[in-house]
Amino acid sequence: MCGIAGVFYRARSVDRDRLVAMREILVHRGPDDAGDLVEGPLGLAHRRLSIIDLGGGHQPMETPDGRFAIVYNGEIYNYQELKRELENAGAAFRTHSDTEVILHLHARFGDDAVKRLNGIFAYALWDRAAKRLLLVRDRAGIKPLYLAATSDGVAFASEIKALLESDLVGRTLNEAAVPEYLVFRQVAGPRNLLKGVEALPPGTMIAVVDGRAGDPQRYWSARQSIAPFKGTYEDAVDATDKALNAAVRRQLMADVPLGTFCSGGIDSSLTTAIAARHSSHQINTFSVGFHEADWDESRYARMASEACRSRHHELRIDESEFAELLPGLVWNHDLPLNFANSVHIYAVSRLAREHVTVVLTGEGADELFGGYPRYYIPRMLQTLNALPRPLRAGLLGLLQLTPDSRARKLVSYAKRPPYEALLFNATNVDPSLVRRALGNRIALSTEFRDQCIREALASGLDLVTTLSLLDFETYLVSILNRQDKMSMATSIEARVPFLDNDLIDLARSLPLEYKQTYRHRKRVLKDVALRYLPAEIVNRRKSGFGVPLQAWFAGDGAMAKLLMDNLQLPRTRELFDTGVLERVVAEHKRGRDHSEFLWGVLNLSLWRQAFGV
Repeated sequence: MCGIAGVFYRARSVDRDRLVAMREILVHRGPDDAGDLVEGPLGLAHRRLSIIDLGGGHQPMETPDGRFAIVYNGEIYNYQELKRELENAGAAFRTHSDTEVILHLHARFGDDAVKRLNGIFAYALWDRAAKRLLLVRDRAGIKPLYLAATSDGVAFASEIKALLESDLVGRTLNEAAVPEYLVFRQVAGPRNLLKGVEALPPGTMIAVVDGRAGDPQRYWSARQSIAPFKGTYEDAVDATDKALNAAVRRQLMADVPLGTFCSGGIDSSLTTAIAARHSSHQINTFSVGFHEADWDESRYARMASEACRSRHHELRIDESEFAELLPGLVWNHDLPLNFANSVHIYAVSRLAREHVTVVLTGEGADELFGGYPRYYIPRMLQTLNALPRPLRAGLLGLLQLTPDSRARKLVSYAKRPPYEALLFNATNVDPSLVRRALGNRIALSTEFRDQCIREALASGLDLVTTLSLLDFETYLVSILNRQDKMSMATSIEARVPFLDNDLIDLARSLPLEYKQTYRHRKRVLKDVALRYLPAEIVNRRKSGFGVPLQAWFAGDGAMAKLLMDNLQLPRTRELFDTGVLERVVAEHKRGRDHSEFLWGVLNLSLWRQAFGV
């Protein structure tokens, strides 16, 4: 895994010192090697974390004829098969790296080469003959790639902080994106909170010629239809088992020590169990927990470790350490942290780095196999709305009194237009609160999300599949960005077997009833898991990877102090209506949970301080 950066000016030469500064701020992504290439207006830079072909993968790398040069971040899991195919067609290889395979593949197939790659990647390919730079990102957005296109040229990098070392990007808040961040914990699509910087969308490539970026071109999209699975439910269980085993086996390739993040949930535990079966060595597993017993799930992680016979390592984070780590991790993340458990992922990555260089994780399973309980909400609303009004009102009244947050969420959506149950499914922050807190100055923009939902419904997808698609293009991208930034901050490569090309395609082809019914979530995946894991792990209630923010913000400890200090800063008071913020804090301390909103405000403040925005 690596860090890449570069510039392509329109009418001036590259300053190598500035290019090196872009490269060196990414040293955590690649502490093992560094390289750069400067050719007039073009500059490419690379930091390397050596995983495969430890001595032969130096970048930038070029084809033997000198036409193509590449800087690349990622792993291509099918590179050995592709290499054999290319060798049979006459290609001669000088290294054992997957980087060289990408070069030869483009030399033979042009831009269509990317469609043949199964892996996690972001790369920049320079074609000297055409004077054309091609920027490419993997299907799911597992590896990040940002760019800034201006009248002077284009800069790109694995992390935004590297773009800030160029002379093409300023440090200006994109205020129009603030409401979306506060409501959804992320800004969907290309734009983000830093004005002038965009993320290259997953499954997309963009060509830069003469320092001018063209329009992004989709080479793959989850919105494209796929042939439906033909087979019984039992056939689907077998197919999923086979595809997951193949994905894990492919992703075990490494010339360095490897382990798994194993939280004790079904996804990471299943990944661990299969990895243990295919590994020639005892697997190392890593988990992180809480001192607060109600939030700690360490016993399930230990149970999974025992079932898989792994060498298990665990740690716990308390409130003081959490508050101490948080500001620095906002800098590592490039943007305000979407998820509070990012701190724990960093901590467990730091622990893992003492033993391994690569970890396998369980991200992607919930989006692909219908795992989120909130996916029930639109379907249940349809049933509720069909009831006679008195019966419906009585049932909603009873649900309002339950302590279950999911039931109360259902009640809140029953009072809104049906479309909002889709649009706001992944958030617990009231948009009207955000609007008031911003002084009614900035409107909430949901254009990217609206487009995704409209296209899904127009194509005839059911409500659950529509939500899965929306999450795949928004929520999952933010989860993957969190995983990448927190693990790479410790020079750990994180791999995601559930987002293997073949497994993505299989999951998308399955009918809804194979994935989720009113009685079962991740139905087909759980039946696979029962072949490898104790039923107590497979059948336990999904709890997510929560953090006790509600209690921390309502108390008088380190996190409450950090929050109050940041609410008093001039940047915060200029952006927000301080009266609204004070009322929210007071309500939270009296027992009304505003922890998600307060988390967003706090992280926005920490980010602006870290980057001078």
